[in-house]
Amino acid sequence: MQTYLRFVERFALPILVGLLAITLFFVSRLPELTADSNPYLLPENHPARKTILDMRKEFTGTFDAALIGIHNPAGVFNRETLDAVYDMTAAARRIILATDDDRQRLAELGARFGKQSPAWARAVEDVLADGLTQNDYAEAEKLAPLAESLPLSQAERDFIAFLPSRLNPVKELAGMAATENIVARDGVLVVRNAIPDKRTDPEIIRREVMGNRMMVKGVVSGDETVALIAVELYLKQEDAEGQLRAYEAFRSIVADYEKAHPAFTKANQTYIAGVPIFIAEQKKLIDRDMETLFPVVILVVLVILVLFFRRTMGVFLPLANVVLAAIWTLGLMAINRAPLDLITSALPVFLVTICGADAIHMMNEYYTQRAEGHPVKEAVRRAMREMVSPVILTTLTTMAGFLFSTATNISSIQSFGIYMAIGLVFAQLIALLLVPAWINLFGEGRRKGTQGASTPETVHHEWLGNGLVAAFRKVIAHRVGFGSAFALILVLAAYSASQIHVEDAGSSYFAPSNPFRQADDFVNSHVAGTSPGWVSVATGRPGGVLKLETVRFIEALDDFLESQPNVTYTYSLPKYVKRMNLVLNDMDPAYDRLPNEWENIRSTDPETGKAVVDKVSGDELVAQSVLMYENGGGSDLTNVLNSDFSKAISMFTMNTTRASEYQQMLKALDAWLASNTPAGVEVRIGGSPVIWTGVLQEIIQGQLTSFLLALSAVTLVLVLWLRSVSQGILAALPLATTMVCYYGLMTALGIDLNIGTAIISFLVVGIVDYSVHYLHRIQSARAQGMELDAALLHAIRHSGRSIIFNVLVFSLGFLTLLLSEFTTIVHLGALVALALSISGCLSLFLITLLAPAFLRGARVAADEAVSMR
Repeated sequence: MQTYLRFVERFALPILVGLLAITLFFVSRLPELTADSNPYLLPENHPARKTILDMRKEFTGTFDAALIGIHNPAGVFNRETLDAVYDMTAAARRIILATDDDRQRLAELGARFGKQSPAWARAVEDVLADGLTQNDYAEAEKLAPLAESLPLSQAERDFIAFLPSRLNPVKELAGMAATENIVARDGVLVVRNAIPDKRTDPEIIRREVMGNRMMVKGVVSGDETVALIAVELYLKQEDAEGQLRAYEAFRSIVADYEKAHPAFTKANQTYIAGVPIFIAEQKKLIDRDMETLFPVVILVVLVILVLFFRRTMGVFLPLANVVLAAIWTLGLMAINRAPLDLITSALPVFLVTICGADAIHMMNEYYTQRAEGHPVKEAVRRAMREMVSPVILTTLTTMAGFLFSTATNISSIQSFGIYMAIGLVFAQLIALLLVPAWINLFGEGRRKGTQGASTPETVHHEWLGNGLVAAFRKVIAHRVGFGSAFALILVLAAYSASQIHVEDAGSSYFAPSNPFRQADDFVNSHVAGTSPGWVSVATGRPGGVLKLETVRFIEALDDFLESQPNVTYTYSLPKYVKRMNLVLNDMDPAYDRLPNEWENIRSTDPETGKAVVDKVSGDELVAQSVLMYENGGGSDLTNVLNSDFSKAISMFTMNTTRASEYQQMLKALDAWLASNTPAGVEVRIGGSPVIWTGVLQEIIQGQLTSFLLALSAVTLVLVLWLRSVSQGILAALPLATTMVCYYGLMTALGIDLNIGTAIISFLVVGIVDYSVHYLHRIQSARAQGMELDAALLHAIRHSGRSIIFNVLVFSLGFLTLLLSEFTTIVHLGALVALALSISGCLSLFLITLLAPAFLRGARVAADEAVSMR
């Protein structure tokens, strides 16, 4: 301790200069901080995500799609609406998301490293030769391998990796102007787009589209009032900026068309939805929260510090501590390429609110020492001797809580836990250096020596202490009654907590007025739905899925899927085969089916003119249907068949974004597959329902395990540090009971346990400041000869004030999250404030209530009393 005190006194100026230099370094890295609004939350190697990523290697139609829905209450089969579908589809096909800034950036990279790598320079020149166009995709693909040997920053490597898909972002299109329809023309099979041009009679288009069950609910609603354009994007999910540009591009397409066609605008309303739009809208909210919440929480903490300390230094040093800790943490995230996502976007608020505790307690203790008449430097020494031990202890326990939150596969929670723990270390280091170094170097400004020493009344707010003593004197006098009442409340809370609902609500996290949520709700209630899933059927042999037995299995699978709640549409190989069979038999409804095992095929012998009947197997008819479709000019079969016909997929869509409803459907599907999958066939399921169900399961599995591990670790640290099993358990009890009450209140308030609210338990488990501070004051009072109950009241008078102040700082700081437009973050802010308030109150209440059972030991000597906050 003496070495530390001499160090901060002797090297005060170099310490401050060093802190400033480190801060400036991290500030310089902040522009590299990225955002990842990928909503899937799981790593790519997680089984829930890996399946769909594997499917994308073999099947088209499996990428995330933006959806443009056009609603005309009078019906979409009119010239104006059909022309809009045609023109918007064509415009979507032409979009390019690379900008002039991208061109300039690429040119700068080409010039910077051109001498080092002539091949790199030539490749860049080839891309830039005629400006950035969709045709540059192949040339841009060559850049990433060439860049591997160049000293590019990670941000520059990401730019090179994202550039090809930004140049040509559209993988595939679906809709009446893009999806192939199978029809007969003068006895000839024709495969063409449902809207082939802008001249075809709308009534003909209506008959052909509505007469094809593959298209109803897929590209047009059953009531003919909504037309859907699906734009499948090749963008990487981590390219949040690219997703945002895509959203803006689609909005421009719609806005430009509506401006140029007022009659269309008057009769139709257009919506934009889909996973890429979800990602883009989430990025907008993350950026907005970063711009608004950080300054607001700084202002809130500033006001509270002013009201509590009423001194410039008492405000400045704790505020500087949290700002520096936040800058260091965000700067390190930028260096490590750890992006801000849905959860980590709340990090600045957490850092500013929680990390200020060390400096606040140090300043409070310093002013207490000054009030006792000690000179500035002596007051600093005494304050540091008193505070170093509890600062380290509470930081260790809080870190433990957050680090155990990383015991999950949810990447957002992992990142949040890691960087919160790092931020706490930064805050502790900064506080232990900044506070004593600043005061030793500058003192109290104009106040020197013992002049201006604060009086206890002005520092401690005696009215608050008196009120707490009066309240807790009743608890001490009626322990049995209060204990019985609390036990009953705890039992009720535990039962309520056991009924908590775990959910991830997707688009419902956006405000009801949010345009994306309105569009998502509209599409889900009118057309196929915004949540696609795929079932892969693998036979292990080329041509295996063209066997009639396999096709029938897929048909039965489709029928089962369509019978499930929230499943609105299916799309698969059997639907193509049935459509071909229907069209080839003059639209006779009796042939709207799969072939039989054997079919009698009638034809006319060209030489004799006589009717001939051939017996053809169903397997052969399926294979012929596929061949005829391709010969007719069709290419959409790649959506449901791989190249050697060994695999097929069935796509289904759901009109919900709730993970619990996905889970219910998948549970039923798994049971059906277990009973109906043919021998030798391997089935895999992928897509949004699987991913979100995986997230839900990770929340459920990780919450209890991580909480118990964190609580055990924190209790062990407390026992070892306090050198007392009873005190360690007593200090940890308020944490456990807080979580029971917290989950019980969540159930009572109808708030789900989700990706945001799941992290609160790790925060609460680690915040032991209240208990430790209170226990220290109790033991200090007993060391001076006080009886237990008298020591409790003494501790309440002195520690209760700082506990209430910390609760106020924490709660008001987190309440700034209510300003977010994302429901998850709003719930997070409100519930953290609630949980920490409960924790502070229960720390005072339970320790006071249970002290006779845990603290009835011999009084410790004054010099052995554990030094706590």
